[in-house]
Amino acid sequence: MANGLAINREQFEEIYPDLADHFDFFNNPPPPGISQESFENTYFKSKLWRLNNMYKIINKDGEPCTFRMNYAQHKVYAATKQHPRIIILKSRQQGISTLWLVSFFDDALWCPFLRLGLMAQGTDEATTLFERVKFLWDNLSGDVKRFLNIRLTKDNTKELSFSNDSTMFIRVSFRSATLQRLHISEFGKIANANPQRAKETKTGTLQALARGNTGVIESTAEGRNEFKFMWDSAEAAHASGQMAPKDFLPVFLPWYLDPDCVLDVYQSDTQESDRYLGELEVECKVKLTQEQRNFWIAQHRELGGDIFQEYPGTPDEAFRASRDGTYYARIYNEYIIRKKRLVTDLYDPNLPVEVFFDLGVDDYTCLIMVQWYRGEYRIIKEYFNNGYDLTYYVNWIVDTGIEVRDWYFPHDIAVRELMGTGNGGRAKTREQLLREYFRANNIRGAIRKIKRGNIEDGIQAVREILKSMWIDASCEYTRECLLNYSKDWDARLQVWKNSPLHNEFSHGADVLRQIAQYTIESNRMHQSKLANVDKRGKQNSAYAI
Repeated sequence: MANGLAINREQFEEIYPDLADHFDFFNNPPPPGISQESFENTYFKSKLWRLNNMYKIINKDGEPCTFRMNYAQHKVYAATKQHPRIIILKSRQQGISTLWLVSFFDDALWCPFLRLGLMAQGTDEATTLFERVKFLWDNLSGDVKRFLNIRLTKDNTKELSFSNDSTMFIRVSFRSATLQRLHISEFGKIANANPQRAKETKTGTLQALARGNTGVIESTAEGRNEFKFMWDSAEAAHASGQMAPKDFLPVFLPWYLDPDCVLDVYQSDTQESDRYLGELEVECKVKLTQEQRNFWIAQHRELGGDIFQEYPGTPDEAFRASRDGTYYARIYNEYIIRKKRLVTDLYDPNLPVEVFFDLGVDDYTCLIMVQWYRGEYRIIKEYFNNGYDLTYYVNWIVDTGIEVRDWYFPHDIAVRELMGTGNGGRAKTREQLLREYFRANNIRGAIRKIKRGNIEDGIQAVREILKSMWIDASCEYTRECLLNYSKDWDARLQVWKNSPLHNEFSHGADVLRQIAQYTIESNRMHQSKLANVDKRGKQNSAYAI
């Protein structure tokens, strides 16, 4: 058997302050001449020792090796000694799933009558998990098996049962079972692709875990979804200092804790990398090595804005990052967040203001107020509500004290209202009613309609204007829409559809699309006018000659 830890004494004492005097016990081999009985009564009784000496896994290079916990694995393992339930937000490939795979396997061998659940993202992942559990068993020392007097009693693709009446289940859902251990892998990806399944996991699978037992949820961030809500709840509970048994302890694992996130080849700092890494050191109170800086610079060159999702330095950074299926999140992070275009008090009283509306179904209405300055798109104010007619929103704008030059509405403002009748009992359009209201209340500004455009073209147009956009920090709904507006998920085929998902973020996204399409149309008209002027200029010049 191999011996030794993958962390140094300082790290060990930091993670296990109660075991500070036991570093040599874990890091050095058993003394020569130790009796079998003494070995069994000391080393075999320590789960931490067993985890770092007894089990074989396949490493990142595809080679079998003895499992030894890295710094991040030690950190989350120790966290379960503080509180049985933990939620882990992490950078990629920190080996957290491997840790709990080995830890639960150890529990199954050494503790009878346990029910241990490993919940996978999908069926393919479940198959992989089963193969890894089977590898642990097949490569377990015969001496250990004989010492435990244990054998397999059931071996299929969904569970492994042992002769001590403990069973490891590998599934995509646990609704009806009662478990003493539960690990949920990549919950953010589950919540992103299938929000309904994420809710069922929370209401079903998590309820299967018996109180006071180890439960672990881990994932990279995938935008604002059920995983994000659970993380926020965990942070709030932890900050309160009054955590209940069913609360989750939050554990964040940034990229710089991963010993593999280093590169020996020198990489030159750019202005952006130097600024980012300097701010990270200050915020997180760390000192990055040159090898870590090299790694980040090289990864940023390869991944672009995706690096903040795959290798986050802070929790906030992780959840701001793009996720699969979103239309705008990557560009938003690259141009709004990284370039610090999210500011307070963006409104300039010296610039004209335009407002754009979305008249959604079920009376949902969203409006966004915009200013233009030297090619910049400035989102200065927003409002989102339902259950009111258009005059309510007009009055809300008037009450802000901001004078609007142009009021832009979608094409369906021309739809006739069933209520509001004119002469002869004929129904009036919402546009007609609105113009009458403007005249009656002396509201200034021109009412304009935007032609209905192609959705795909509109989405691409938003992507373009985002590169020149500034947003007032008060416009939280707009920011949420930019981060979360996404494609619809086909649960049957397990693929993203080529059409948007209609949800609470659609209304703001529709307004942004109108802004972008209006901009494109205005630029087209401007170019057309310039072309006509140029033609007239040429004709006049020729005539003069």
